[in-house]
Amino acid sequence: MFDKYAQSVLYRSRDGLIWTEEEMEAAYYLDLILLISRVIVHLPGEGIGPIFIDCNRVSPYEGSHVNFSGLIEQLPMQNDSGVYGRWVLDDVSYMNMALRIAWVNIQAGQVKLIQKVATWTSTTGIQMESGYSALTNNNGVKKYIIVTVVQPPFMMKTVVDNTTVYYGYCKDLIDKIKDILKFEYELYEAPDGLYGTLNDNGTWNGMVNELIKGNADIGVADLSVMAERESAVDFTVPYYDLVGIKILMKAPKFEYTLLKFAAVLEPPVWWCFAAAYFLTGILLCLFDRYSPYSYQNNKEKYADDDETRIFTIKEGLWFCITSLTPQGGGEAPKSVSGRLIAATWWLFGFIMIASYTANLAAFLTVQRFESPIQSLDDLAGQYDIGYAPIEGTATLTYFQRMADIEEKFYTIWKDMSLNDSLSEFERAKLAVWDYPVSDKFTKMWLAMTETGFPTTFEESLARVRASESTTTGFAYIGTDARGCHVVAALYMWMMMTTTTTLKNYRR
Repeated sequence: MFDKYAQSVLYRSRDGLIWTEEEMEAAYYLDLILLISRVIVHLPGEGIGPIFIDCNRVSPYEGSHVNFSGLIEQLPMQNDSGVYGRWVLDDVSYMNMALRIAWVNIQAGQVKLIQKVATWTSTTGIQMESGYSALTNNNGVKKYIIVTVVQPPFMMKTVVDNTTVYYGYCKDLIDKIKDILKFEYELYEAPDGLYGTLNDNGTWNGMVNELIKGNADIGVADLSVMAERESAVDFTVPYYDLVGIKILMKAPKFEYTLLKFAAVLEPPVWWCFAAAYFLTGILLCLFDRYSPYSYQNNKEKYADDDETRIFTIKEGLWFCITSLTPQGGGEAPKSVSGRLIAATWWLFGFIMIASYTANLAAFLTVQRFESPIQSLDDLAGQYDIGYAPIEGTATLTYFQRMADIEEKFYTIWKDMSLNDSLSEFERAKLAVWDYPVSDKFTKMWLAMTETGFPTTFEESLARVRASESTTTGFAYIGTDARGCHVVAALYMWMMMTTTTTLKNYRR
């Protein structure tokens, strides 16, 4: 019974070839139990009998007998090759097992190739197979699991033949390192698409969470170095230094056309002006033709007059247009009705020129005032443009941290001002008219919270493009500033470095 059981275990173990530590230990104790069992079964005579204990005798152990000589004789006789190996029975007894050293190729967790390299026994040592001279150049290629976040131009992706292909600066960087250090890797995106921030409950998200949980060995992305992240993961030497965070907002529209001067007044005003112009020219022609006091109807009266003019429609329109210039309109109509029409046109033209000049000056002034925001102070000092960084980024952590520090400074100053243990003279030193601690970042953080934090750069860019003008809408604050029809104002207030992250093996 024991032999059959041992053979079945032996067959299954060798079929798998690769044993775990628990399987090796189980095989050892199985061979030991089988050896002792076979020795006991094959002992001559009665073998090992039961022990009868009598408490009334001087020697309570009576009736038991062990054939030790037969036991020792049976050990080498029953010492067959077991699952683990064969026992060597001498002064120092041990398991004489034979180990087969093989080169195993494992891909994607599956054994693809097994090739025998050498055999080891306790008596002969290592014996190499043909074609192998030494146990060198047989090291397996290390494979790392790498987590990343898609963020152009550092990491981008495309789909080719239903397969996701990654490319970008970080992809080229890790490929170059792979060629130098000779390893393989598997790249995947963080499930939530975030870099990694510390939540209020002490847990992480994004790439940092994948590294802490052990789902990934390396993180490759444009990840900024932060104090909280350094306590959870290790960073490499920075490969990209970024000074300043950009403000991305709607670009002003400049229309360069030959009819730019016409944009000063609304189209209905221009249509009314054109109607008045043609109407005046036609009235001058009619009054000059039918009025009994015009030059056409009294040529004898004005025969000696050098300034004579017959107002046709052509002459009437020319008179109206030249009257608006410093040169003047020339000879005026002779009739009273014609002169009344001309005077009315002169007054109308004076008002139109004055209105156009005033609107032109205001039009150019407003365009100059609508210049883009140039700094963070400009953005904080207005209320028409909403602004916010992307959720879970280092920029958001920066503003949140600055707001918390201002709140702590305010608490310290308030506690000092309301401290009853201070004397009147010491308390008088704290009595100031103005607020002694800046609250700029506190107000900005409240404005960002009300505006709402976008989750991706694409969402931020869409909100910026949806803005009506440069003075209203949304402005994005962050390290990335790409896209058409937007303008980036660089405000250098924060030093950031981008590195590659590694799992913290010191933990």
